[in-house]
Amino acid sequence: MKFNKEVLKFKIAVTSGCCLRCTHCFIDKSRTETIPLKDALRAVYAFLASPGMMKTLELYGGEPLMEFGLVKEIITAARARVKKLGKRLAVSVASNGVLAGPEQLGWLAERGVRFAVSFSGSGRSHDLSRKFISGKGSHAAVAGRIPLFISTMGENLHVILCVHPRRAGAAYTDFLRLVKLGFTNIGIECVHGFPWKLADYAAFEAGMRKMAGFTLARAAAGKPVVLEPLLEFFRDKEYSDAFCPFLRDLELFPDGTLSFYPYPFLRTGAQRKAAAIGTARDGLIERFRDCRPVAGSRSCAACVGAYYRLPGMADGSRAHALRTAVCLEAARELIARSASEPAMKAYLKRLIGLFKKGYI
Repeated sequence: MKFNKEVLKFKIAVTSGCCLRCTHCFIDKSRTETIPLKDALRAVYAFLASPGMMKTLELYGGEPLMEFGLVKEIITAARARVKKLGKRLAVSVASNGVLAGPEQLGWLAERGVRFAVSFSGSGRSHDLSRKFISGKGSHAAVAGRIPLFISTMGENLHVILCVHPRRAGAAYTDFLRLVKLGFTNIGIECVHGFPWKLADYAAFEAGMRKMAGFTLARAAAGKPVVLEPLLEFFRDKEYSDAFCPFLRDLELFPDGTLSFYPYPFLRTGAQRKAAAIGTARDGLIERFRDCRPVAGSRSCAACVGAYYRLPGMADGSRAHALRTAVCLEAARELIARSASEPAMKAYLKRLIGLFKKGYI
């Protein structure tokens, strides 16, 4: 299998197994599937060999720590291959945090692997969707481990605030809660698969503007917090073909399917079949095998537009677009102020450094 297009970021859902039953995740956990190591490495090697010198590999699930031995094998093999290729590789493991203990975190920390934990700040927001099989919320189980996360992972700790439309109005207060808990690198994602109302979009946008304002104010005061979507500015500036999903939305799933985000949030098998673009064993389907991204071309616009009009693919995408637009606006303000404000210049350098390390 080969990718003739640049793949900057590649995600592998190593298993469908999970200790939680998050209501916004539609992966069938009743039939646990785990990606065979051969399929995972076949895809990883193709990803690393694709055009471009900087690569970011993210492993998630299900819950990847349920298959930590496989996670370690994939990371070790990827690091060995990228060394031979003379490229740079950043690796992250995304987890719900429930199973993360000293052994797993220590192994990741020793190898410079980032640990991204999904945590929604307040118990009300987190427990709305992130529940155990029993139906009990998982907020308390994760919150008790946060001091361990911070002390072990340091700057390689990342928290993902996943905003549900029913809690869109609480996004800013949930963000502040994460800051108070000690998180300094915060990503914002939006739940797909549930309807967003106009009022939800408005509330979320207002919350994002407050987050951006808070972030810039903290940077100016010399107490920076990284709002991860600000890095979208550098990606768009660096990559003229950033519109192509191959650049950063390509994913491999436990059954060997290759697809683009947000495939895991599709509700039905028919939707997933329509969204699949190939398999790890057979490679890409003809539609995607030989095409090359050309910014502004009709063929690319038609391809992307048709793909994301598939049933179930658009849920949450408008919220994601609002998130990105607000952060791009804030990034432009940051750059303008960095010319005359030393603290803002230092913060800008920090963001650029993170981008160069593979935070994308």
